[in-house]
Amino acid sequence: MKIRVIIIDDEMHARSFLRKFCERYFGDRIEVIDECNSVESGVRSIKKNQPDLIFLDVTMPDEDGFELIKYFDKINFEIIFTTAHKEFAIKAIRNSALDYLVKPINKEDFEVAITRYESKKELKISIDRFKLLTENINNQFSDKQRIVFPVKNGFEVIQANSIVYCKSDGSYTNIITIEKEYLITKSLKDISELLIEPQFIRIHKSYLVNRNYIKGFKSEEYNLEMINGSIIPVSDTFFTKKKLIDAITN
Repeated sequence: MKIRVIIIDDEMHARSFLRKFCERYFGDRIEVIDECNSVESGVRSIKKNQPDLIFLDVTMPDEDGFELIKYFDKINFEIIFTTAHKEFAIKAIRNSALDYLVKPINKEDFEVAITRYESKKELKISIDRFKLLTENINNQFSDKQRIVFPVKNGFEVIQANSIVYCKSDGSYTNIITIEKEYLITKSLKDISELLIEPQFIRIHKSYLVNRNYIKGFKSEEYNLEMINGSIIPVSDTFFTKKKLIDAITN
């Protein structure tokens, strides 16, 4: 069965491009059932047509794409956001375990997004991820950001400010918070793209630490002591002694 898709974008050429893109390269997997030029018309179409997936532009003149979420008490479709800019929006989308495509859209990125959708469509779509997205947009300049991390049996929502440090475990990552430890099914490299400086610093190929929870620096052993008592090695490949002291004290 084909994926039933609605495209929501205020620019006609963007809608036309995405429709032709779907039909030309993914016609055996995707059926575009409607196009809409605003959040308002998109909401009407979604309620009428019951799509599996919508491509939703972030930036539109009357209401931005994020506003669409507030019109639904229950979300039984998936969203792939499209955007040409707004780095903060991209970060909020990623932190909420949602997908996005950066314009101009290329075939490789599009196929990755569709494949991800197909791999998780059997999972129950939770409105909590969408509520979390709007929460993170509103809290983009505060320390209240919450992030959805994948685990073996689903997702865990973790407040970034509660994370003491992260430790690489092969292709997985152990996240140690103030209260407990989680095994995340993403690499430390992927995690470090979500937990960014200046709050989080990569001090070793295997460690990312929250500098707010650094208790002290042992210069002889070149180790950090964290507030929970953990001793973390520092690699001068990632951080020189001076750079580390500056990061701790500033």
